[in-house]
Amino acid sequence: MDQSKDGNGAAPGRASKAHAGVRQGNVQRVLEALRLSGPSSQAALARRTRLSPATVNSIVKTLREQGVAETRPVNGRESLVALVSSHGAAVAVQVNVTSLRVALFDFGGRSRYDAAVTFEEGQEGGDAGLVVDMVRSLTSRAGLRPEDLAGVAVGMQAPIARATGAVTSWARLQLPAWQDVVVAETLGEALGVPVYAENDANLAALAEWTWGAGQGSADFLYVMCSAGVGGGLVIDGRIYRGGDGLAGEVGHLVLEPAGPVCFCGSRGCLTTFVSERSILLALEASGSTHTSLRGVIDSARRGDPACRRVLYEAGRHLGRAFANTAKLMAPGVVAVGGTLGEAGPLVFDSLVSSVEVQSLKAVSPAIRFLPAALGDDAALFGGLALVLTETGQGASTLPAWARSRRIIRNSNDRTQNR
Repeated sequence: MDQSKDGNGAAPGRASKAHAGVRQGNVQRVLEALRLSGPSSQAALARRTRLSPATVNSIVKTLREQGVAETRPVNGRESLVALVSSHGAAVAVQVNVTSLRVALFDFGGRSRYDAAVTFEEGQEGGDAGLVVDMVRSLTSRAGLRPEDLAGVAVGMQAPIARATGAVTSWARLQLPAWQDVVVAETLGEALGVPVYAENDANLAALAEWTWGAGQGSADFLYVMCSAGVGGGLVIDGRIYRGGDGLAGEVGHLVLEPAGPVCFCGSRGCLTTFVSERSILLALEASGSTHTSLRGVIDSARRGDPACRRVLYEAGRHLGRAFANTAKLMAPGVVAVGGTLGEAGPLVFDSLVSSVEVQSLKAVSPAIRFLPAALGDDAALFGGLALVLTETGQGASTLPAWARSRRIIRNSNDRTQNR
């Protein structure tokens, strides 16, 4: 017998590598099951992953030793396995047209630190240098070193083209200083840590799927409606980006071919009907003096008929867009986030009663339409979830300390908070 091969005819080194590959694949199956369904018993994990109870038990033991998972007793006979990150720190950045937000999540110190800048006209989106300054400043003031960061996730209020890693050409006017900037590569080189760049709505969708309205749903559609309109798809537990990285742009789904011109160059996009600016413009004929979508929602709750009308119509437009999208991807849950998602029945009553949604539910009765659960921090939480996923960590539940903002103020430099 050839001593260089094992009993199956395979070289020992090759067999060892194959075994390690299978083991790693099994670990990923358990991690993904915990991310999808949250805390689970080992028996439930064995069923979901189709692994043997002994294999699951071994993997859970390893994850506990690595500090990636913990077991929580439920009763005298059963415990739940939950993902938990107990070390390191992650930074999430949200680059908006009108503001820049940075949040540092320190799992070692169980603390969160925040900084933000609001831009004036002509400064839209800031620039890469400002992001680097803010991340460095926040890391220092949190008492950490750059090497303590597991990674940085950057959510852009614009689609990022997969081929280039830069903001797509038709959205560059929204963030002029980011034109042709390869976001992840540029920031990664400057900061010396892994950087992951995503559209902000994709990150918000990932957060809502991980810890919010979409938790437990394998296929999930999220739409963020505030100053702009963005969408994100999570399919089989992963952000779906499409071939060019632009999947999920529900805001540019055309509803009325002869409708208002959108900044993307099309007419009648969803954005032209349900964004903050569009809703405020629709109110102008009524003599409204509102300057914010939140003001419109507050007035509608107090009974203002014009404000109630425009929110009702926004709900109907969302219903049309969701029904058309859902017929293609058949998500289990569709969630509305951003400021408009906070309007509750003022928007959802017309959304779920629209003719298009009623027609959809006749063939897909299990589909659910829900308000998002994580509020203004959804994109930041999505950045945290992305860093944890990319570094092989996770958290089945969002720690209470991660929801509590600790604002760091500095009136003397560019990182001044609002």
